Amino acid sequence: MKYKLPVIITKLEDGQYMANCETVNAVATGDIINEAVTYLQEGIEDMVAEFGEAKVFEKVNPNAEVQVLEVVAV
Repeated sequence: MKYKLPVIITKLEDGQYMANCETVNAVATGDIINEAVTYLQEGIEDMVAEFGEAKVFEKVNPNAEVQVLEVVAV
């Protein structure tokens, strides 16, 4: 089954990027954004292999859409 997961990308002080998916409690870093996201995806796949799909995605609604909402605070 395919899951759409929200991922937050943060540039770290050392110049690396951190990809964080709080929904499945997974974090990865890389030298560029795509590398961090790739490592995150691989990490989540490893989690599924070790703990099973049901456990890893227990907080995820497979029918949910993921969107970005930008809010300007005044």
